[in-house]
Amino acid sequence: MNCIIIEDDFLSQQTLIRNCKAFDGELNILGVFETIEAARTFIEKNSVKIDVIFLDIILPDKNGLDFLPELPIMPYVIITTAYDIYAVQAFEFNVVDYLRKPFTFRRFMQAMEKVKKMMKLDNVADCSGFIVLKDKGRSIKVPINDIDYVESYSDYVKIFVGNECYVHLASLKSMKETLSESCFIQVHRRFLANKSKIISVEESKIILSGNNLKELPLSRAQRKQFLEFFLNNK
Repeated sequence: MNCIIIEDDFLSQQTLIRNCKAFDGELNILGVFETIEAARTFIEKNSVKIDVIFLDIILPDKNGLDFLPELPIMPYVIITTAYDIYAVQAFEFNVVDYLRKPFTFRRFMQAMEKVKKMMKLDNVADCSGFIVLKDKGRSIKVPINDIDYVESYSDYVKIFVGNECYVHLASLKSMKETLSESCFIQVHRRFLANKSKIISVEESKIILSGNNLKELPLSRAQRKQFLEFFLNNK
């Protein structure tokens, strides 16, 4: 699991780093940040999926909870704070756990076990979540299962939802990591398709359902994997 730590207190940083490294080698720390702005910059430029965020609340530039609605994809969030008063507000954002500093390694492990259980549940074929897209200066909440397909477009991706098309700053690789493999499949180096929308396949193209049937190219490189899914309904 990839994680980041947003914490401005040095001793608290070191505690979290030590605990992450001691957690059976399952946590990979991508970065440690003292401010929300530094973390935001990393997230915007980073193409690797972030699974877990350890988030302090009282930070130099911003309240950590005010940062959560800005995340394009909501990872598993564990709050680490010295204050009790934010607990109710934190759980309204569906955080996994709320660790009151100072906390023990045992308490840290309990929080991570909650993350692991939630990941197992989320990895079941469930496409009922949503993503927040940044498109032309606005933020749009889109149900994942409504997405028909995703097309690579320079440094952006085009996300097609019915008759709408949203341009979102992300790579196709990062979108593939964001959208569960139980819901989407790559059919071409430039295209991801929603598995539930695919109704037929021909030699070099697939057909998606909708008011206007959509055709996507099926590349030779992706054909074997695609047919294994399509013919076996996996």
